Amino acid sequence: MKKSIGILCVFFLLIGITFSLYALEEERKPELKKEFVKLKYVEADEVHKVLRSFQSQYGRITSNDDLNIITVQDTPEIVDKMLSLIKEIDVKPVDILITLDLILGSMDSVEIPDLLEGKQSKKTLESDPIIKELKNILGYSQYYKIDSSFLRIQDDSYSEVKLGGHDLDLRLRLEPHYVKEDKGDTFRLELRLIQHFIGIKTERIERKEREIVLIGTTLTVKSGERTVVGVSKLDGGNRALILILSGKVIK
Repeated sequence: MKKSIGILCVFFLLIGITFSLYALEEERKPELKKEFVKLKYVEADEVHKVLRSFQSQYGRITSNDDLNIITVQDTPEIVDKMLSLIKEIDVKPVDILITLDLILGSMDSVEIPDLLEGKQSKKTLESDPIIKELKNILGYSQYYKIDSSFLRIQDDSYSEVKLGGHDLDLRLRLEPHYVKEDKGDTFRLELRLIQHFIGIKTERIERKEREIVLIGTTLTVKSGERTVVGVSKLDGGNRALILILSGKVIK
């Protein structure tokens, strides 16, 4: 009997300690703040990943991908920090205007290359300051504009444009990344100029496709500047494709 009473006393003592600890924990638990944010330009899931590193032991962050809403609950100080961070993240991406010129350099000073049939005359390039510099650097005597293109790309997006017409079947793949600097806007550009080939087997009429990367580079471009992106030699070096690019950041 005394043993049963002792067990009951220990049991109630443990219950009392548990309730005391729970009450103490509730007393220590800080006041929490809860906010809902409807995101305009970024995905809720991406913001969720960023905010998790700021979350305290009392906090909770949830995201609704369908409605693109992020919910944050934490101490007022932390929630305010999260809201400020969301304002910095959820901004309209900048647009980048890119102008492309595809130039053919040639050692041939007499005959205009067959690739230029119906293309722009070489006379329009003689006064181009970049072409004047290329004459000294590359040594080609004649320069012809094969193609031009103008496109508008959003920051951190991907775009592809065809150049050269059916004669060359070139595809230029671009991916710009805006970089904010105190001295001026710049963007980092990942670029691939690819020549596309389609072969046909006469026996089975089987189409085979292949691609050759003529120019592949990553470069930093200052907004408003025009620059030579790369040079790809053809015909053993007697000719070369030259890609010239200029870009402007539009906020």
